[in-house]
Amino acid sequence: MADSITEKVIQAVKQFDMLEEGNRVIVGLSGGADSVALLYCLKSLEKILGIKVYACHVNHNLRGKESDGDQAYTESLCKDLGIELRVFSVDVMGASAKHKSIEEKARELRYEAFCNLSRELGAKVATAHNACDNTETVLMNMLRGTGLKGLCGIPPKRDYLIRPLIYCSREEIEDYCKENKLKYVTDKTNFSTDYTRNKIRIELIPKLLEINPSLFNTIRRMTYALSVDSGFLENMARDALDKAGIGDGIYETEFLRNLPEPVFTRAVSLMLKEKNIEPTSLRINGFGKIIRTGHGKINIEKNKFAVVKKGKAEIQFIPQKYRQINT
Repeated sequence: MADSITEKVIQAVKQFDMLEEGNRVIVGLSGGADSVALLYCLKSLEKILGIKVYACHVNHNLRGKESDGDQAYTESLCKDLGIELRVFSVDVMGASAKHKSIEEKARELRYEAFCNLSRELGAKVATAHNACDNTETVLMNMLRGTGLKGLCGIPPKRDYLIRPLIYCSREEIEDYCKENKLKYVTDKTNFSTDYTRNKIRIELIPKLLEINPSLFNTIRRMTYALSVDSGFLENMARDALDKAGIGDGIYETEFLRNLPEPVFTRAVSLMLKEKNIEPTSLRINGFGKIIRTGHGKINIEKNKFAVVKKGKAEIQFIPQKYRQINT
């Protein structure tokens, strides 16, 4: 099983061009089985792949002594393996984020730490997402209602992020830890079905495995095929924006209106991303509607407005004065 994990990691690294010789790679190390296995595996492949491995642990301070225990374990593990570790302590509960769950805020702060360290070291960041995580994500997106992008699951590579364990199941990873006598910590919240993802993993997936024992491989093949299609449409949208662009983030609405719907919605999404705006369905639909109409102005985000006027569409930054209510 150990060889299987190593082979699958090498396969994923090569197939998706995750790493090149001379790269630095930071492993997001929680202390759980997945991240411990990833750290150990990449460390064992340093000479073969020609890479330098680092580690990063983010203490979310959500579980008191357990959180501190996780941090202490990652420090001990990295010391034993001779790996440089950087630790970040974040205040998830004190973070200001409207309409976001604790999990979403924790993820946001965690990836902010990863991004900052990636820039500092000039390194890629490897997270321990695996085949089971990918299946859970696809099912969760389906239950919430999703388009093609949501069915593509977790991308093996995106910007500075890579997922070398994407072909490995959680069972394989735990066996790998046993074979290599790797200890790991267990987050007790993983067993609570109060969370949607946990409920899918604990209750739904076992039933689906009874129907299709090859569920994880089936989902992996599906997400790969759909990702190819999604990438094709994304490239068409980028080409369309290049042709519709006038300059300074301004686009001709006449050209955009004549695009096929799958390309049109992706083009609108890219226009939002250009201005660092999260392209939610509500925002894409709202901006798309006034582009189709030919005129209009909607508040997309604080001080940012989607504006369509005289055949041109753009995102404008318009500072607003808000009345302060004295209490």
